[in-house]
Amino acid sequence: MPHQNWYTGLSISLLMAFCGLLLACSDYQQARSAYAAGDYTKAYQLFQGLAESGDTKAQYDLSLMYIQGIGTKQNIEQGLVWLNRAAEKGNIEAMLELGVLYQKIVNLEDSSQLALFWFEKAAMAGSAVGQYNLAHMYMDGGQIPVDLPKAYLWMSLSDATGNPIASSQLAKLKTSLTPQELLTAEAKIATLKKTLP
Repeated sequence: MPHQNWYTGLSISLLMAFCGLLLACSDYQQARSAYAAGDYTKAYQLFQGLAESGDTKAQYDLSLMYIQGIGTKQNIEQGLVWLNRAAEKGNIEAMLELGVLYQKIVNLEDSSQLALFWFEKAAMAGSAVGQYNLAHMYMDGGQIPVDLPKAYLWMSLSDATGNPIASSQLAKLKTSLTPQELLTAEAKIATLKKTLP
């Protein structure tokens, strides 16, 4: 009988965890529905509660509401706090948003390095957009050195991940590389493909 009580206790715990997950999903959907209906104040309140409890999708949405001043007073600093929290917990959209934001900030000394950091995090998480943006950073240079072999590597991965606009740029990049650079890049691509999701 003690074995049966343990099994029943485990079953109840699993059922409660599943119900909690369903409730969190339904709260998130309520917040999204409120936002879609234009009830931004309600959406803000729901997203805030979910964000504080650790929901990374809600943290991302809340960050954008702060940054854009929707449903609350615009507060870019607070938006960045929530955006960073979501990105640090693995939210790819937040990583990409941070990368784009840091690309736009020209008066911050580390802005290009921070953009590079977040695009690389997204790229390594399997994001075709992150891989594409990273490739462009290496192609365009600016505050980071131009590195066409790295640009080719990330553009290849973006293409392989299904990004339809990566193909044409990949072909152009390929003609810019020496045979040795191409060989080295292809070897790195094969290695990275094994580690990416």
